Amino acid sequence: MQDLRSHRRQTRKEDAYLEITVNDANGEYIQKVITCDTVDVSERGLKIYMSEEVTQGTITDICVILAGQQGRFFLKAEVKWISPTGDDGWFFAGFEIYDAENSDYEKWVEMVRRRNAGN
Repeated sequence: MQDLRSHRRQTRKEDAYLEITVNDANGEYIQKVITCDTVDVSERGLKIYMSEEVTQGTITDICVILAGQQGRFFLKAEVKWISPTGDDGWFFAGFEIYDAENSDYEKWVEMVRRRNAGN
């Protein structure tokens, strides 16, 4: 599999929360929050371990909570790929982070660059 990453990845297990809009059984739109963990992070992407499958192409709000004093980051991202793991009912998903209005994108990029410089 060809590596198409344009930014250096950091292996990081951090708490993350996806907020997605889905149709319920009655066809009504509902907001759903999925708790998950990051596997690795970069300036423009996240690999996430999650207990629910989401549709490739979905654009979602993500909150990543970093341990220690680093804080939380509210980001907008698109599901670029998703695949089942060896664990029943669990998935890995790759997200591309967008420079979106009302997000912490710039703060996120600064934090990742600072961490990369320290490695």
